Amino acid sequence: MKSLCKRCMVIVLWHLLIILPSFGKGSQETPKLIVIITVDQFRADYLERYDPAFRGGLRRLRDEGWRYDRAIVDHAPTLSWPGHTTIATGSHPKTHGIATDAFIADGMRRQMMLQDNEEQILGFPRSLSLSSRNIRVTGIADWVRAADSNARTVALGTGPGLALCYGGKPQSDRTLNHVYWLDSYAGQFVTTTYYRDEYPDWLKRFNKEIVPTYKENLVWENSVPEEHRHLARPDDAPYEGDGVHTSFPHRIEHSYPGTGERWVNSWFYNYSFSAEEALFSLAKESIKNLQLGKRNATDLLTIAIKITDRIGHDYGPRSLEQLDIVLRIDRELAEFFQFLDTTIGKEKYVLALTADHGAPNVVEYELEKGHTARRVLEKDIKSVLYRIEVFINGYDGPQDELPSRIARELEKSDFIARAMTPQDLAGTGHADRILQSYRNSYVPGIKSLIPLWTNDVLRGNISPNHPGNFGVIVEFVEGAQLYTASSAHLSSYHYDQEVPIIFFGNGIRAGVANEAARTIDIAPTLAHLAGIPYPGTVDGTVLDVR
Repeated sequence: MKSLCKRCMVIVLWHLLIILPSFGKGSQETPKLIVIITVDQFRADYLERYDPAFRGGLRRLRDEGWRYDRAIVDHAPTLSWPGHTTIATGSHPKTHGIATDAFIADGMRRQMMLQDNEEQILGFPRSLSLSSRNIRVTGIADWVRAADSNARTVALGTGPGLALCYGGKPQSDRTLNHVYWLDSYAGQFVTTTYYRDEYPDWLKRFNKEIVPTYKENLVWENSVPEEHRHLARPDDAPYEGDGVHTSFPHRIEHSYPGTGERWVNSWFYNYSFSAEEALFSLAKESIKNLQLGKRNATDLLTIAIKITDRIGHDYGPRSLEQLDIVLRIDRELAEFFQFLDTTIGKEKYVLALTADHGAPNVVEYELEKGHTARRVLEKDIKSVLYRIEVFINGYDGPQDELPSRIARELEKSDFIARAMTPQDLAGTGHADRILQSYRNSYVPGIKSLIPLWTNDVLRGNISPNHPGNFGVIVEFVEGAQLYTASSAHLSSYHYDQEVPIIFFGNGIRAGVANEAARTIDIAPTLAHLAGIPYPGTVDGTVLDVR
C-alpha cells in the first residue's frame, strides 16, 4: 500500500513538473502596449555583420530578445506595401489583396495599390491620394480595438503611406483614428480624409513647432566610429548614388538644385535621418498625449522606418552610408526603449522588430568580387517587350493558350529564369519554393508590371501587349537586377526574402530560435501574447517566444 502511494506521488509530481512551466507562461501579466517596429529593407545579415558596432537598441534586442535570424518574407515579388501589409495582417498578399506596389489598370494605365482617388491627404490635396481601402482583411489594429473598445491604436511611418498598412479600418468616431506619415510635399506628418476630418491639436503643435527643428541639418556627416568602418565597403565606390557624390559628407546641394522649402522637404524626406528622429519623437508624443499603455486596456503602436530603403536603393546594403543609418537606428532605439521602460514599464510592453523585405548586393560590387551578377538595362527590357509585341501581333493560335506561349517566349531571354502564367499562379498542385512564393501573392485581376519596367512603363505608357496585361509575371535569374536602382529588391531569392524577426519585453525569453519563422507569424503571435483573438483570414501561426 505504501509502495502504491509512493508511486502515485511520483506520478503527481511528474505531472506538476509538466504543468508548471506552461502555467508560468500563461500567468504572465497581459501587456499594456504592443509595439511593432518595421525597418524597411533591413536585411537579416545586418544584425550579424554589424554586431561589433552595436551599443544601443539593436544591442539590447540581440542580447535580451528572442531572435529569428533567418526569418523570411514568404511571398514574391518582395515589395514594400505588400510586405508591410503582410506584417500587419498576418496574411499573405493573396489574402489581404495588396499584391504589388503598382499594377496595370484599365489595360494601359499605371495605378498604385494604395492610391484612392475618392480621398485626399488632409490639408494637402496636391499630394498622392491614399487609403487602406484596398486591404481586404482586418489587421492587428482592428483586432486590438475589437477586443476592447477602450483600446487605442496609433500607426506612424516616414514612408509614403506605410502607416496605412498598419492603421486598420476607420473607426466610426473619426477622432479616434490615428494614422500619420511623413509626406514629402507637405514636409510634415499627414493623414488622409479616409481616416479623419481634421488633425488633433497635439499633432498640429508637433508639426508646427517640433518638425521644423529637425529640418535644420542639410548635411549628412559620417557617424560610424573609425574602428567599425571596415564592416562596410570603402566609401568611394563609383556605382553609389549619382556616381559623382559617392562619399561623405552628403549635402542637400548634391541632390537638389536649391535650399527652398520644396527641396528641404525632399531632403528631409529622402536623405536626412532627422526624419526618423522626428518619427520617434512623434511616437513619444503619441504615447504621452493618448496615454498609450497607461490605462486599463492593451494599446497598439506601430512605427515604420523608411530611410533604410532609400539608402539601400541608392548606395547598396554593404555601403558605409547604410552602416551609418543602421548605427543611427541603434542609437535611436536605445533612447526609445529607455522611454518605454520609464513611461510604460519594462514588463508592461511587448515589442517586435522586423522588415518588409531584404535587398541584394549591388551588381557591380558582386562583379568586383568575382561573383555571378547582371545589371538588366532598360534596353534589355525594351528588346524583350518588342519581341513579345511582334510575337503577339503574329499569333493566330487559341487565345486561351496565349499567356503560356508568351511565357515560353519570355524564357528565351538569358536574364529571365521563369515566366509564370495566371494558370501557374492560381494552381494548387505541386510548387517549388519560387512558384509558391509567387502563388502567395497572386490576386486574380491584379496585373503586375514587375519587373518588366521601362521608363515609358513607369510613366504610364503601357502597351496593350505588355506581358502583364496577360497576367504573366517574370522572375529574373538569380543575381540579376533592374537598372532602376543601385540595389533593386523584387525577387524570391534569399537576399530579398530573408529578414530579422525579434520579440522583446513582457516575459519574452532571450536567445536565438532554431525553428523557421515568417513575417505572417508576427501579428498572430503578438495578439496571442496579449490574449487578443484574431480572425480566420490569418495565414500565419503563433510562435513560441516565451
